[in-house]
Amino acid sequence: MRVLFLLSRIEKSGVTLNTLDLAQGLVNQGHQLLLITGGITDGDNDYLVKIENDFKNIGTEIKTFKTPKGNILSKILISIGAIYQILNWIRELKPDVIHSQSPYMTFLPWLLRKPFITTVHNVQLVKNLKYKNPTELIAISRESKEYAIKTLGAKPDSVSVICHGVSKRFSEITPGKELSLLKNKYNIPGNKIVIGFVGRITKEKGLDVLITAVEKYLPKTTVDNVHLVFLGDYWFESDKIWLKEIIDNSILQNSISIVPFQDPKPFYELFHIFVLPSKSEAFGLVSIEAMMSNCCTIRTDTNGALDQIEDGKDGYIFANGNAKELGDILLNVIENKELRDTIATNGRRKALENFTIEAMTIKTLSIYNKMI
Repeated sequence: MRVLFLLSRIEKSGVTLNTLDLAQGLVNQGHQLLLITGGITDGDNDYLVKIENDFKNIGTEIKTFKTPKGNILSKILISIGAIYQILNWIRELKPDVIHSQSPYMTFLPWLLRKPFITTVHNVQLVKNLKYKNPTELIAISRESKEYAIKTLGAKPDSVSVICHGVSKRFSEITPGKELSLLKNKYNIPGNKIVIGFVGRITKEKGLDVLITAVEKYLPKTTVDNVHLVFLGDYWFESDKIWLKEIIDNSILQNSISIVPFQDPKPFYELFHIFVLPSKSEAFGLVSIEAMMSNCCTIRTDTNGALDQIEDGKDGYIFANGNAKELGDILLNVIENKELRDTIATNGRRKALENFTIEAMTIKTLSIYNKMI
């Protein structure tokens, strides 16, 4: 099967990673991958260059169109040229399946009157002229399914929920020497409970809620035994200023390590507890990565939570923005190692059974087969 992905840009996002993971899964099943994209957002970023190379290394044929830049007239002319080029590529490539990972590119196969699939990755998508409801729609959570039907006007029988999957490499053990090097490099103490976060650093991610939960709702003796690690890059300079002010005024200022974003796999193994305090999420793929890494996982009740976690069994879910509730959960799992380990073990088992690339790929292929 020749599968064509439409992806607006290769960037630091769950959409890009999901596309790469699904591409890998499809190649492993013997299918051929094609990709039409605007390319990487930052050619000097090693992480993005690696992602592009990962696509190439699995044999993906990539076509890159020019993205709009400059003044309004220039953007219009470039956009028209890109549309014309993409439509010609679709005709030339003759894919068996067209999967628009970027919903705002769905108008392209629609113009050619070809059947196509799209994935709704978040519930902030605004319906406009560029978005066209697909032949089949993949929702990554029960919330995105409801959103696709009620807000985007998708036909209920055309929508299937297929949660994101992650590589089983997250379940593998990293050599102790490598973990020790990371601890030394980023001043992560080996004698404290490490609470970790992975993701872009913005106000939306709720790190202020996590800091408040620790400093205000944990006993001092517990706080003294805790270290926080934030693995991620700032989205804007204003986010850096915002977080710095919070940390400078916190009793935790010497107990927080901010680490530039990189492969999170070994860091999950350094974390005793993973917290995703986001105020908004499309799915929260990092929670699955943490669970598969045998890390006790706690997250907000935003999109994807109910698909991922059975509260109190294989992870914990707390109300969005509720620092006290988060503090109560943290105290419980910090003070009770047996409970923490049990939650981690159950989470790992669930992730390996339900949220692997293989599971995601098989479910996606069942949708593709409807289209052929």
